[in-house]
Amino acid sequence: MLWIDITDLLDYLGQHSRPSGIQRVVSELARTLVECAPERTRFVRRFAGPYDFETVSWRDMEVLFAEASERTVSRQVVQAAPFSPAGTGPFIPPQGLFALIREAVNMQASVFRHLNRLGENLTGRFRRAFRQSSLHSQNSLPHSASGLLLSEQARPGDVFLVPGSPWNFADYARTVRWLRDSRRMTFGLLIHDMIPVFNPEWCDRGVIANFTIWHRTVLPLADHVFTTSAATARDVQKYARQERMSLLSEPAPIGIGAPLPRSAPASDRPTRLPPPDSYVLFVSTLEARKNHIQMVRVWRRLMEERGAAHVPTLVFAGRVGWLVQDLMQQLDGMNWLDGKIRHIASPTDRELASLYDGCLFTVFPSLAEGWGLPVSESLASGKPCLASGTTAIPEAGGSFARYFDPDNAGDIFRIISETLDDPQALVAWKDRIRRTYRPPQWQDCAHRILERTGCSQP
Repeated sequence: MLWIDITDLLDYLGQHSRPSGIQRVVSELARTLVECAPERTRFVRRFAGPYDFETVSWRDMEVLFAEASERTVSRQVVQAAPFSPAGTGPFIPPQGLFALIREAVNMQASVFRHLNRLGENLTGRFRRAFRQSSLHSQNSLPHSASGLLLSEQARPGDVFLVPGSPWNFADYARTVRWLRDSRRMTFGLLIHDMIPVFNPEWCDRGVIANFTIWHRTVLPLADHVFTTSAATARDVQKYARQERMSLLSEPAPIGIGAPLPRSAPASDRPTRLPPPDSYVLFVSTLEARKNHIQMVRVWRRLMEERGAAHVPTLVFAGRVGWLVQDLMQQLDGMNWLDGKIRHIASPTDRELASLYDGCLFTVFPSLAEGWGLPVSESLASGKPCLASGTTAIPEAGGSFARYFDPDNAGDIFRIISETLDDPQALVAWKDRIRRTYRPPQWQDCAHRILERTGCSQP
């Protein structure tokens, strides 16, 4: 049996309106693992201490994913940039305060639930055993009930997989040792990137500390190490050498699929989106590493040299993240280049698909990535992508994307100008993508995990 820890995914969706990169990967991978091995895939969440995990019904997860995919967000809420007053310590924006309050309530609820479990009597055990027997008769494990204890469900030889980012649990190494030593299970880990280790300047200090401590204690215990890309696999090996750490498993790249739903008919295009063929699209959380500031400089130069009427709108699609206070203040100060830059905050899946469908092309100038999901999504939508040529991004774009140096505004300006100046070549590029590009499939990613862990169904 493959047990998948989705604690951090549920926590994230409880605190944010829409899933971001890692959460989208985890949700799509979870969905595909169920499709590929329905009788061997189960999900769990942590509810209290390092040994306290309970099952989560796949049906419950499907409902949650569906709600999150179409949940709309107020622009006023997500576009406000957090400001940290000097000398007052770390600033927590209002939405962060609500998240902390919610987390405190959840923690208290978890404590009470844990006490109830400790005091569980024979009647409760009989009731759960009866429910388990009933579920077994249905012969459909992915639809089993939530709330069963992992300690009573798992068997020796089962596999426990962490596909997300539970780095806030500093005691996770205790969980892994309990799984391996007491439950006789094997432990698998999917690493999306090593950016907080090798590029800490682009990360929040808390993330750097949590990420570093977590991987230093957990990675040496992993029986199976998966990565999203070959570039990330090399970074994991580099980190292991740097820490003089012996890995139990050679990092195995699984790739990333292109989880893009079919768009609605043009007549149903969401009203808050710009008209088709009037804009260039940049899909990403707004944070320093994604390099939005470079695109602002390029767009301002395009307007100076060509005139606003001859420059398409640049659309930023994503929520506001960290380390972009200066960027947001500059954009407000320049009136978002008089409307030539627009922000579509936290687009729904339907809006995102429509944005891809209607754009001239996409840009992705990120300074470092573990894969580059927007590049794959752009190509899967039949739209050309001009992207950074660094880290794992060329693995996502292959020969179908065109690359630039993300640190060189002149290089970005040149490639974008050439693309705008030759509309016939752009049409031919789109046609080539639509005829010959084969999007990476989530089924391939799932099969690599199932085969490596021995959980493939006969």
